[in-house]
Amino acid sequence: MTNAAIIDPHDLTFDPGDPLNGSLYLCQARGQSAAALEPIIAWLRSAELWSQSEAKQVPDDHREAYKEQLQFVEAVTYAVAGSQLTIARFDHEKFPSDQGRWDGWKAAFDGQYERI
Repeated sequence: MTNAAIIDPHDLTFDPGDPLNGSLYLCQARGQSAAALEPIIAWLRSAELWSQSEAKQVPDDHREAYKEQLQFVEAVTYAVAGSQLTIARFDHEKFPSDQGRWDGWKAAFDGQYERI
């Protein structure tokens, strides 16, 4: 898997308020409503896997920088409410990902949704 294979076809949403979520992203097909992620983020909050900070999306004009600066680690795709949602883990020098938090994300999603 390459950075471009995740970043180009997806809108990437992240949690700016919890350092343990550094370089972890919710990835949905480009053009889908960001509002569709609200119940998922609320669910992650209730599981203490997402902060109370407002979610942010990677802006289009930053996509190239993200492709250059992130190091892909892993991604898993799930069937969620009739569509696909990918969770992705990258690493970045300033925002390293946390293995324990990533494992928590996967365990939560595996318990709630079906992997594709």
